[in-house]
Amino acid sequence: MNRLTASVSAAVLATGASLVLLAPATAVGAAAPNDVQKVPAADLGPGRPWIRLQDDPGNVGRPPGVQEVSPFADPVGFNGSLHLAIAGGQQAQAAHYFTQQISLSTIAAAELSYDTFVASTTPPGAVGVGPNLQLPMICQGAFTTLSFRPEDNTDAQGHPGVVPDTWQHFASSGSSPWRTSRAVATFPAQSDNPLSDYVAACDAPGDGVIGVIANVGRLGNVNDTLDTYVDNLTVNGTAYDFAVDGLATGRVTLRNTTPGDDCRPGRLCRPGGTRTATGTVTFTDPVNGPEYHAVGTRLVFSAGRALDPRDLKVTADGQPVALTAGPGRTLIGVVDPVPSVNLAPNDTFSTPITVSSTRGRNLTGGGNRGSLTLRAELLAQGYDPLQRTGVEASTTLRRPPIGGRR
Repeated sequence: MNRLTASVSAAVLATGASLVLLAPATAVGAAAPNDVQKVPAADLGPGRPWIRLQDDPGNVGRPPGVQEVSPFADPVGFNGSLHLAIAGGQQAQAAHYFTQQISLSTIAAAELSYDTFVASTTPPGAVGVGPNLQLPMICQGAFTTLSFRPEDNTDAQGHPGVVPDTWQHFASSGSSPWRTSRAVATFPAQSDNPLSDYVAACDAPGDGVIGVIANVGRLGNVNDTLDTYVDNLTVNGTAYDFAVDGLATGRVTLRNTTPGDDCRPGRLCRPGGTRTATGTVTFTDPVNGPEYHAVGTRLVFSAGRALDPRDLKVTADGQPVALTAGPGRTLIGVVDPVPSVNLAPNDTFSTPITVSSTRGRNLTGGGNRGSLTLRAELLAQGYDPLQRTGVEASTTLRRPPIGGRR
């Protein structure tokens, strides 16, 4: 234990609090802005960069709830999230302690934000509360924990407080209230104050922030429950991204089905062009992949010429798809299944599609080198419905030379 760690531990123990200092996977210190650090399931547990409630011996007697890296897709990376859930009398948290203290002024000068999701439960659980973003710290030689609480703030989308079943992005501002768990400096225990007030007061030698915590505390009603997800905790220039190991992949097939034409591989392609094509867009989620909710598909068509929405007729699952002009002379359509569909690990989401020319032109254009490219992207529920996930696949339908082979 180095001298700084020993002095921090002594200050914490003097107040009766417990602290476990662990070395993170990479040093925190002065991280570059928006540095993303993945937190897989292997990094959560005793002796790991992130510890759960029960991994701290000082929490003996506090029943832990659910604290796990979950497949539940977050609204940024769509690669999983941190699941924190409690039943009556429980507490759930994931804590990351720095290798050295960081001044609160440094922490306050950088982005402080996170994403939260509070799930509705049956029977209904606690109402209007969510998971906290916490900063354990030393202030004037005493230990306390500062908590940013969603119920006291407005999210980036303009919603005050907690909105159930919705991903919300919360960022600390100059007026955001932070609650101190203990009486420190001139602040009473459980009082709410802007971070700037703590910065001004917590300036003694040895003061500073010792870590970051995502926490669901014990509720006032012992019968209440709370089911939440947290991700992208951003502090001191690092965004901590809780993630599963796998990601979905895509595949697009598209072939000419114009009556009288036969341009399959290995066969002579008779004249007549490509006026109708059929295929399938398939997204496959591996067994260790995320759980995508309310999925859809974004279709982007491009060719060797500018495309007009009147050029193509597209159907998906037999239903027409509206096309709009997109950047780069493309056409864009969105497939939104009704009823809603989820893509779970070890599952697939497939959409049969048909593409037809509506103005007598070949889909692949004129000449021997014409082509039509379809790029498909998986959409899922994020901050908004049908948000882009970055999971893409594409295929190109080409016009073979007349009389030639593919």
